[in-house]
Amino acid sequence: MPLFKLGSKPQTDLSRMHSECIRNVLRRKVSHDPTFGVHQDDTDGSFKIGRSSFKYNDKHLFVNGRKYTATPGLWELLTKGKPDKNVVTIQNKQAYKEVLLRSKAHRVNYSTTGKIEANKGVKYTRFISQLFTDKIEVPWEPAQ
Repeated sequence: MPLFKLGSKPQTDLSRMHSECIRNVLRRKVSHDPTFGVHQDDTDGSFKIGRSSFKYNDKHLFVNGRKYTATPGLWELLTKGKPDKNVVTIQNKQAYKEVLLRSKAHRVNYSTTGKIEANKGVKYTRFISQLFTDKIEVPWEPAQ
């Protein structure tokens, strides 16, 4: 269940963007990315990324309780199949990589030992493959 209820208070530009992204997830629009992004669990209606819980409010996103600053670029990466590269910053990529590492959303069957779920989609080719390459484009290691 989201921490922020749509229409519960006056919306800022950022909260309007949150609302639109979540509406796309709920409607399962073509622009939505259930493979590497947020999806709605069919059994209980909760939001998830991989098998990890996903919640949000007007300023933050929470993946298994870990807090991330909600930015347009991170929302693009978490919800769209074709994120706008002009909106996504290096910090957004770093946060998204951390989310993927924690949620295993980029791995087959969301398994720690599963291979990376490679495909020819824009999100994989433009972002995910670059985050998980031998070339260190986005240096980041999860905090222990």
